[in-house]
Amino acid sequence: MKGNCMIVQSGGPTAVINNSMVGIIDAILQSPFSGKIYGAAGGIHGLLNESFIILNHLSIQDRYRLRWTPGAALGTWRHKLTAADVERIVAILRENDVRFFFYIGGNGSMNVAKAIGEYADAVGYEIAVIGVPKSIDNDLVGTDHSPGYGSAAKFLATSVLDIQMDMASYPVSNRITIIETMGRHTGWLAGACSLAEIADSNSQMLIYIPEVPFQLQDCLEKVSRAYEEKRNTVLIVAEGIRNSQGKVIHEDHLEYDSLGRLKLGGVSSCLKEAIEESTGIATRTISSSIWQRSSITLASKTDVDEAYSIGKEAWHQAEEGKTGVMVAMKRQSEEGKYSVLYQSVELEETAGKERFVPAEWYDPIQNAMTKQFKDYVLPIIQGEMLVPMEGGLPRYQRVM
Repeated sequence: MKGNCMIVQSGGPTAVINNSMVGIIDAILQSPFSGKIYGAAGGIHGLLNESFIILNHLSIQDRYRLRWTPGAALGTWRHKLTAADVERIVAILRENDVRFFFYIGGNGSMNVAKAIGEYADAVGYEIAVIGVPKSIDNDLVGTDHSPGYGSAAKFLATSVLDIQMDMASYPVSNRITIIETMGRHTGWLAGACSLAEIADSNSQMLIYIPEVPFQLQDCLEKVSRAYEEKRNTVLIVAEGIRNSQGKVIHEDHLEYDSLGRLKLGGVSSCLKEAIEESTGIATRTISSSIWQRSSITLASKTDVDEAYSIGKEAWHQAEEGKTGVMVAMKRQSEEGKYSVLYQSVELEETAGKERFVPAEWYDPIQNAMTKQFKDYVLPIIQGEMLVPMEGGLPRYQRVM
């Protein structure tokens, strides 16, 4: 097979993103392909500035270690692509005889891959453009779930369970604890905390997601009632929860990022202030921040294996002559046993679009996730990672 390959990692890192990269490399090295495998150092920044790493020479041991290394080993960069950028990228790909282009990222990244593929086609440059899904937010359209989500969900549910065990240490306690998760427009991550619900505990769990308007007064009434009943309250809030007007509840205190989006985070502090001012009840906040996307020791083995397999599948689809597609997973459930099939969806169907938590998977009266939601998430958090340690700490692998 003629030409070279290019792998780019884009958007926010995940605990398993490197598995997809290694999956692509392993599949290529097991094929008749004899060209170079380039990695763009620093994501799209490396691509625009022709900063490439040759990945063919990564040893088996190096690739193996990368599979338990969190973060984007090739590096990543948030950048709003212009038409001139797309033109330059295609020119660079042509100059380096890149005929297979793999873009690992979320819905915004699929939009970039789509633009690159369309421009290459318009100027008559033959190249296979394959999108490889990655998102802890689980908001990619066209796939049952996104690699990265299962591990983040497992981390959050475990963390909430740990916190509840700590709270249960005190026989008489009526504390309010707010836990903030990522989730700009969707509540997949906040919802995953529902897996940590304990039926017979002395706590109530209230979950608030961006898909359903946040009702402050109702929240205040529920936490006050639990306080009077000598019960703890755990509030799970996605960073992007909105009021009935569709406005982020602390929008007036936020700035904008390089992509023109609100820099979210801090909703837990805003809610803490509102609760303490209205009820006088002392409230604490916990932000999982980037830990939810970077913890490999609490990663889901199912997620790790699927991220790797989806990378291998990306190469197989390129070998088959596919282009302008994203690799996707279709859930199978035969006799109650979970598995996935790998397929492809047109980038047109997923680029720039968002997948929301279905309305029927959330109970707005109880502020809780339904059994349907839990049944959906539970299979993809299964399995544990055995991360090799040195000196009591994980041994990670770097590429750059």
